[in-house]
Amino acid sequence: MGKLSDDFAELMIQNILIQPFLRNTGYGDVFGEGILYPCIIEHKIKPITKPDGSLTVTTSQIHLDPGAIVGPRDKVTFEGISPKIISCGPDYDIEDPEDIYAIVIYT
Repeated sequence: MGKLSDDFAELMIQNILIQPFLRNTGYGDVFGEGILYPCIIEHKIKPITKPDGSLTVTTSQIHLDPGAIVGPRDKVTFEGISPKIISCGPDYDIEDPEDIYAIVIYT
């Protein structure tokens, strides 16, 4: 598990609600109780590669503490919306590439 830079922690003034995916009933997804995480939300249009290898475009990138737990089927809510997660994963420290700097959610 990585360490969170003090500078980065000071910038996390926004919040995101993450509800873990529990199951699909055949009629829709069921999510667990949400956890509120401090974060940094960026709104940039940028191309990314999805986990299946296909290319797509992301419009929001949410940067979380490296200890945050989120999966691609979870439900995220921020700024009054709940967009679909395109991809999520670690962002590594430039100075120490083996160290996780943040978890990033792409929507």
